[in-house]
Amino acid sequence: MIAAASDALVASQREVARRLGISHTALQKAAQAGRIAQEPGGGWDVEKVRARLAASSDPARKTAAMVTPVSAQPLPPPAAPRPAFVAPPIPEPLPTPSAGGSSFHNARTANEMLKAQERKLRLDERRGQLVEKARALMLVHRLAKEERDAILAWPARIAAELAAELGVDAHRLQTLMDARLRQHLAERNDVRVAVA
Repeated sequence: MIAAASDALVASQREVARRLGISHTALQKAAQAGRIAQEPGGGWDVEKVRARLAASSDPARKTAAMVTPVSAQPLPPPAAPRPAFVAPPIPEPLPTPSAGGSSFHNARTANEMLKAQERKLRLDERRGQLVEKARALMLVHRLAKEERDAILAWPARIAAELAAELGVDAHRLQTLMDARLRQHLAERNDVRVAVA
């Protein structure tokens, strides 16, 4: 049992790289990145190194030494006869990366999700469905100012006509209406537009 354990351990990092079929430099980079580590006794367990590299590597870049040989993989079961009509597959939602996020696959998935969201935002912006927050606030502020100015100009336009109908002094009516409108607008001054 002890002899078998010592056979599995290799003293040289170069020998581990040779057995795995990868370059010594690639193995050094993996060790520096913390993806692989020596055993407590100081040697390298080739199978543990292979498993750790396979778990933390880009699946598209795995070398033949890291992948299970095709001859060792089980054959798929024979396919059942296909019906005449096959419904299209339902698209699966994008996977949510796990909280750990330590594997390369999770990091790549998160990156692809962010790229897709950025592309969707750019497309929505081109279609006119999105506007810049600062521009929207500026437009709302300008519209509110124009409305306030129109409201404040209203007593001067309508006071003479109302005074003639009521039989009162036009200047006094305009002054009272102007004062009441300014008071009303001052009470409404704390209204703010909140854009999330």
